[in-house]
Amino acid sequence: MKKVVVISGASSGIGYETANFLAERGYVVYGLSRRDFETEKFNFIKCDVCDQEEVKRVFESIFQKEGQIDVLINNAGMGISGAIEYAPKKDVEAIFDVNVNAVINVSGEALKYLRKTQGRIINVSSVASVVPIPFQACYSATKAAVESFSFALSNEVKPQKVKVCCVRPGDTKTGFTAARVKNAVTDDAYGDRIEKSVAKMEKDEMKGKDPVSVSKVIYKCMKKRNPPLVCTVGFGYKFLCVLAKLLPKKLVNYIVYKLY
Repeated sequence: MKKVVVISGASSGIGYETANFLAERGYVVYGLSRRDFETEKFNFIKCDVCDQEEVKRVFESIFQKEGQIDVLINNAGMGISGAIEYAPKKDVEAIFDVNVNAVINVSGEALKYLRKTQGRIINVSSVASVVPIPFQACYSATKAAVESFSFALSNEVKPQKVKVCCVRPGDTKTGFTAARVKNAVTDDAYGDRIEKSVAKMEKDEMKGKDPVSVSKVIYKCMKKRNPPLVCTVGFGYKFLCVLAKLLPKKLVNYIVYKLY
């Protein structure tokens, strides 16, 4: 019996690898991206997930063709880095639009189809939601918002048999690092802290896990009858998130300060 999956941000990184991974396992996959790309492994639809009317048209077209939508994976995202006081308003608005508002809008549009199949929504979060990183404050904030939204939505749709789950990757080696919008402004107040902090973060990302490791966790969450509300990718990051919950917040924040 076919299962139809819609995944945003499917042109690269975790989204692309997950779309391929699921297509290879027999899922009918529709990958959304606001930039054109070519693939023979899954169906591609150009779509700006920040445009609600465009999202509505895309879901209608998929449903008309397939007759069902079983899984939504909200993966599209962007990053910005730099000191908060120098963050351009347009960049702050853009990251909340892509990372938070689009998740809300796309989920809302998908629900009318997912309740028919008792499907599920999987939102890609980040370990940065639990351990916020300096000079990446907006990204951390958006991912924390995604998790809070997911928990609330899960209770809203529980009677409709729609499941909601967050997958929480840590450092992952993708093109996301190079695509990050950098605010390079600095002064005597910060010295070289911004540059060193961002450089360490990017070094960790480039040494991070293969994106397929995230795809495998997403797949497991899709297959489980009762998926967890949140699933962290990798034992090390699971342990880190548990420590961050158990230890005093001030201590956790101090450790992060020393690291970055």
